[in-house]
Amino acid sequence: MSQTILIETNEDLKKIFSLNLHTFVGTDVIHRKNAEDAMELLRILPQVALIITKCKVGNEETAVKLHQFLRNEGLKSELIVIGECPSLADEILCLQEPVSWEILIKQAASYLGVTLQDSTNKVKPDYFPVPVYYFYDIQKTPCDVYIRIKKGPNDYQYVKRIHSKDVFDKNDILKYESQGLKEFFIPKDYIQYFTTFVTNNLVEKLEREDLTLEDRILTTANAHEIVREKIQQMGLDQAAVDLSDASINSMVQSVKNSPEVTNLLKFVFSNKVSYAYQHSHLLALMCHYVLSKQSWYKQEHLEILSFVSFFSDVTLKSQMQMQISSLKELTESNLTDEEIRQVMNHASEAVMILDQHPEANEYIKTVLLQSHGKLDGIGFEENPGEDLHPLSKVFIIADCFVKTLLNPALPSSKKEILPILRTRFTNPSYQKIIKALEQKFQ
Repeated sequence: MSQTILIETNEDLKKIFSLNLHTFVGTDVIHRKNAEDAMELLRILPQVALIITKCKVGNEETAVKLHQFLRNEGLKSELIVIGECPSLADEILCLQEPVSWEILIKQAASYLGVTLQDSTNKVKPDYFPVPVYYFYDIQKTPCDVYIRIKKGPNDYQYVKRIHSKDVFDKNDILKYESQGLKEFFIPKDYIQYFTTFVTNNLVEKLEREDLTLEDRILTTANAHEIVREKIQQMGLDQAAVDLSDASINSMVQSVKNSPEVTNLLKFVFSNKVSYAYQHSHLLALMCHYVLSKQSWYKQEHLEILSFVSFFSDVTLKSQMQMQISSLKELTESNLTDEEIRQVMNHASEAVMILDQHPEANEYIKTVLLQSHGKLDGIGFEENPGEDLHPLSKVFIIADCFVKTLLNPALPSSKKEILPILRTRFTNPSYQKIIKALEQKFQ
């Protein structure tokens, strides 16, 4: 499904345009306030197909700034301007206000390659792929669910596999997965309804007090994958905020009660928990170990570091990217130029995403920005200095420890990892943090 950024200051028009763009053109609409807000998103989601924007928002030359940004970045997003914009009139479609939604929809459909017979006909229904892990923690769905069977080149048949009234459990889903199935398909008109249903069920489950530790870890791991996917596809919407909040609270609870590292590793490996969540959970756990040795430790410190652990790699697409912990490793990797750019900027881009999260305070953003030793969140510092926030230093040591532990090519013994940390991080405050970890593993 295509994605469209809409910048419209009139709330009533925003609702009308959004509803009709989704209904008739079949595009997901992402709201942004101004050019700067939209450009931050485009740096993370350069595949956005269409931008519909007011010519000006306040004193900002919104359309002009976006047009220049698209040219400078070499992005292929189409641009439609609402309102007269003389400087762009010869290059860009500018619709004179007031703009009827019918005209806007027809122009959007044309740019997105959707054929409309008339403005009252909906786009022909199709299906939206959903990873199988969306089904791990639900026992029913609010709609029918399909699998896709290939009949020939570019020819697929969608076969119903789960009815809206069926009851199932995780073992039923795992059977499909064991047969090689990676995704189910949901009718396009139900996808928002379905994702909201799954999110609400996960939040409700994570807030239960009677979950076993193992079930809590697995459910939180599943929720973490869903949040990552939602953010990478659509940005941080309210559903992702709600699910991330419940997940982080659950992670804090499970970290406090986690088994020793060796037993925890056996559990997450045997249950095929994703590398992304293995890293996130172990990172929060190591931070907890260090914090527990500090005289200044408060409960809010664990909550801050757990929040940062949850979101630290949220923009990265692959395990290979997530394993990078130094500039040397990055330059020696086989990543593409775009993948390298994503790794270099992932801390600063994660902070941009958290600007949309109401619970992300300045402490959280500061620690996340400094999570690789750089004050601006770009790149890696091999031996970070003393000018970082104390919680950032704890995070940096814990992150390096966990990435070494999870890398099969590097030492996995805790006593072997600690000397590596001592050699790399030579400044006094970092040595004290390593000493705190050493006391935990003596």
